[in-house]
Amino acid sequence: MTLGPRTFSPFLAGILVLWPIIAYMGAQGYSAAVAIAALLGLVYVRVRGIRIYAVAAIAFVGWIVAAGFWAPEAKALLIGDVREGSFSLDMPGIRFGLTALAGLGVIAAISAVAENSSRVSLGVIVGVAVVQFIGVVVTALFTPQILAWLAPISDPVLEMPQNLLRNANAFMLLLPFLLAWVWHRRNDYWRMAALGLVIVSFAAFAQTGTQTGLTGTALMLFCMAIIKIWPRNGFRILFSGLAVYVTLAPLLLGWGVAQLRGFGIPLPQSFFSRTYSWELVREKVGEAPIFGHGLEASYTWTDTYGDHPAWLADVVARYNAEAASSWEGYLVVPGHPHNMPLQVWAETGMIGACLGSIFLFFLGWRLKLPTSWSPVSRYAAAGLVGVCFAVSSFAYSMWNEAFWASAMLAAAVIFLQARHDGEAQA
Repeated sequence: MTLGPRTFSPFLAGILVLWPIIAYMGAQGYSAAVAIAALLGLVYVRVRGIRIYAVAAIAFVGWIVAAGFWAPEAKALLIGDVREGSFSLDMPGIRFGLTALAGLGVIAAISAVAENSSRVSLGVIVGVAVVQFIGVVVTALFTPQILAWLAPISDPVLEMPQNLLRNANAFMLLLPFLLAWVWHRRNDYWRMAALGLVIVSFAAFAQTGTQTGLTGTALMLFCMAIIKIWPRNGFRILFSGLAVYVTLAPLLLGWGVAQLRGFGIPLPQSFFSRTYSWELVREKVGEAPIFGHGLEASYTWTDTYGDHPAWLADVVARYNAEAASSWEGYLVVPGHPHNMPLQVWAETGMIGACLGSIFLFFLGWRLKLPTSWSPVSRYAAAGLVGVCFAVSSFAYSMWNEAFWASAMLAAAVIFLQARHDGEAQA
């Protein structure tokens, strides 16, 4: 049997059916999902030349892999035993690079999809996004009952609440596509449904305490507005802005955001702790500005608020004297900086940050103008940029390959919509 150009979209839709299940199980399965999609799409990939943004991406990923070798706790490439089911890749740079390669392979395979051939597949994906939306709403309404129900099989204090938050973050990645798809249906009833989708999603994120979700929703709409206001140069503005953000991250976050404390602006405790975390990371950047400390070096930084009496005193002054006992032993950098650009600076140095910025800049200028995309795909793409901006600024580690795998799959859905509408890829 000869595989035709329209056969890859059902494969992608079939994998996306697993999206809600993977999300509720902690989201780690997205790495395997993007790998399977890449293998299925391998037959469709056609390399017609190397783009300049691809060269920048390869250089960036290559430097990330290299940075793993001078990490404080450099890891072996392979660990475990296949026979015991414990075999895995232990170097975060290698996992990150393979995820990036798989994601690019999926998007390259989509370039072979024929025009107007994916209506059913896209309908299935819309259905998956709706199921995910319902799941997030149900979670927001019945969180205590869900935690109690799952208590026998999952820790209801730490593990399961984290999984529920990851589920909300996973839905955020599909929200821009779902919103753009619903908004651009044929009548005003669909637009009312789109408004309801945004309002209910925002309320669900607020109810579950998903601050990243709240920020991501706002940035999604902001980026969509950029495309609306600047229909020709919107992508260039967005990606150039991201490049500047990465380049100036130590200044903007380590110093600029910290100034908010000086103005006496009321800050939630979680964000307040972030400002000191980013300030400490900025200091670490200064210790190894060119090459960085190596991948996952931030996991070895054990400074507590008790080690910084002035910071602890600020906590007590802002909140209450009882806060001293709970904050004194709290890590200033709890595992990782919870800001990807700053983590890139700290762990891969100025070289890594500059390579990442160069890639973002050239990608923005290489993508076709928003006016060359259909309304659904261009607004969905812009919204996904906003969501990823929020997640990368407040949530996961830079080397969390499961998040990047899910982001690549979400991008693949948008490119599939673009191919269905007859648009050429970048």
